Amino acid sequence: MAKICFLADAHSIHTRKWVQYFSKLHNEIHIVSMRETDYVYDSNVHVHVLKSKSENKLSYLLLIKSVRKLVKQINPHILHSHYATSYGLYGRMCSFHPFIISVWGSDVYEFPKGNKIKELLLKYILKGADKVCSTSHNMAEETKKYYNKEIIITPFGVDLDKFKCNIPILSSNNITIGVMKGLEKVYGLNYLIEGFSQLIREYRGTKELRLLIVGDGTQRTELEHLAKKLGISSRIVFTGNIDNEKIPEYINKMDIVCLPSLSESFGVSAVEACACGRPILATEVGGLKEIIFDNYNGFVIQQKSSEDIKLKLMRIIEDERRMKEFSENARVLAEDKYNWFHNAKIMSDIYETIGEVNR
Repeated sequence: MAKICFLADAHSIHTRKWVQYFSKLHNEIHIVSMRETDYVYDSNVHVHVLKSKSENKLSYLLLIKSVRKLVKQINPHILHSHYATSYGLYGRMCSFHPFIISVWGSDVYEFPKGNKIKELLLKYILKGADKVCSTSHNMAEETKKYYNKEIIITPFGVDLDKFKCNIPILSSNNITIGVMKGLEKVYGLNYLIEGFSQLIREYRGTKELRLLIVGDGTQRTELEHLAKKLGISSRIVFTGNIDNEKIPEYINKMDIVCLPSLSESFGVSAVEACACGRPILATEVGGLKEIIFDNYNGFVIQQKSSEDIKLKLMRIIEDERRMKEFSENARVLAEDKYNWFHNAKIMSDIYETIGEVNR
């Protein structure tokens, strides 16, 4: 039995999945987090919340001493930071080995572009790791700009027993286009709503078209106003936040999933849609390039183009045979590349190897 310490956001679904996997293997798990969580972890998981009294953006720096002290007390076999900046910095400052960093996205795509100091800080953090992991090849390539050693790909797949096709596509009198994303500008949902509006005006089929938007965020009011302005509010459902356990249920209400993202790190929602046998329309950004293959499990769409979204939606809706073929291919892709338990085994093997090396 190993003692593993995660420096990570205890409330994040991503942290939750990693911790759940390793806790089920009877390891003793410790999570050091800057955010509290109401999620109930297994009894062998210990959550330590450290919060700064300051509201300043750099207040997390004030916690370094406390994190070092706590990690020393825990004395784990493995120290693993999830997110290179903040939690990665904590791990670096602990001077503890073996030490692993998993990059998540904005920590390598956005943070180092802020200024030269941030770039140097990221390089310093990554240099202190024994292993660096990325969930996608695209993000690994971005990380290589700041780290010149091997980066291990650890895809963030899904539980194929939970995410599966319970309701075949085209099973109802409606065609539902859906998206599961935070309602933020970076995900381009305004282009989806505009494209959907154009589709409604030009579509001549017998089925009613609907749009299902699963998630919440800072752009919700603006997106609802856009739908009202376009006169299509009655065709769109905004669900707000949905518990992760219900996500498969909502994906199964969709016939097509559309992800018009302007930026992506990996694309978990695309993998979830594939596992549920849903054809996907997505932009060719970040990790989405590794999940959506044009004319195999969906179509690639242009960024910031409501017109292209409309054209690709029309193309797929008017060809039910191809749509069903995409559905089958999507599930096959998920089974071949994104079985969560196979993906997590990669990390487990890293733990075993790095543990042996450092004994």
